[in-house]
Amino acid sequence: MNTKHIYYWTSALILSVTFLYSCSDKEPLAVATAPTEDSFGFSASTSTAVLNKTDAKTHNAITFQWDSLAYGINTPITFTLQMDSLKGDFSKPIQEEIVTNKFNVSYTDSVLNLKALQLKLTPAAEGQIKVRLKANLAFNQLVSYSKVLTIKVTPYEIIKPVSYLYLSGLGTEKLCSPDNDGKYEGYVKAAQWANFKFSTGPAGTGTVYGSLANSLYSLDTSAAQWNVWFDEGGYFLLKANTNNMTWSKTAVTSFCVTGEFNSWSLTANPMTYDATNKVWAAVCNISTVLYGIQIIGNQSWDFKYGDTNATGALTLGGANIVVNTPGTYTVTMDLSNPGKYTYSIK
Repeated sequence: MNTKHIYYWTSALILSVTFLYSCSDKEPLAVATAPTEDSFGFSASTSTAVLNKTDAKTHNAITFQWDSLAYGINTPITFTLQMDSLKGDFSKPIQEEIVTNKFNVSYTDSVLNLKALQLKLTPAAEGQIKVRLKANLAFNQLVSYSKVLTIKVTPYEIIKPVSYLYLSGLGTEKLCSPDNDGKYEGYVKAAQWANFKFSTGPAGTGTVYGSLANSLYSLDTSAAQWNVWFDEGGYFLLKANTNNMTWSKTAVTSFCVTGEFNSWSLTANPMTYDATNKVWAAVCNISTVLYGIQIIGNQSWDFKYGDTNATGALTLGGANIVVNTPGTYTVTMDLSNPGKYTYSIK
């Protein structure tokens, strides 16, 4: 039996013994009562926390503290700190159970920053979160809550580590692994029979991946590796996986802008590729803006790009791109940076 189960059964036994003792001695029955929110004495060391990457793991951002509570009987109390967004209702809070007989908890900048980002606060902008303390007896009995504190928090951006595979032999072209997990992708325009090799460093430095002899789409790091090449020319989505040592290409024959303004057509507003600036563009009369627009590749809904967070960054399968006012616009898409696909509407 683990410690938590022992804790629960001990609490239950105390409650039972208290009841039996009171009945057998004909003393007044001890009845546990839930404390009011004012009984918690719940407070924070600051109401405004501007978080910083410098010493983020050691600098104390905030401390929450509270008083011990009286339920009217002598039994352990469980405390749980709960956080939610300003508009949240604590139905799905970020929460942490506190060690028994501890009446405070502190968070460093890095810990509070992670919680703030989980609550959808915007990096480098002041936002607000709500915090409260939950108390209960064993088996979640007699739950009570403190008053709700509103804390202003300015989080910092967490930049995920990314890695690249360079296409040595094709200039500065490269693929990106946004999660640094050995899975890379990027868009490349190449001529037929163009030869190259993948490498973890620029200009063929680091680990070099060629193709396996007689198997073009299998990667090889041995001295016997062959060059990799394009058996056709065009504009391609390249993917490489250094976990299973494979790569692939998908020929991209078209991109188009679609939306309610053209009845969600996959052909009405084709985009033209500008090889000099490495961008796709189309002029569109966007007469209806209610549902926004999408950018579709190869006339397939499985190949659609949107902007889920309205930041100007495109993601495969992202939400519709918002257009605020009807009008004629040039929609431009830039896929040249594999670390961040972007667009503009002007």
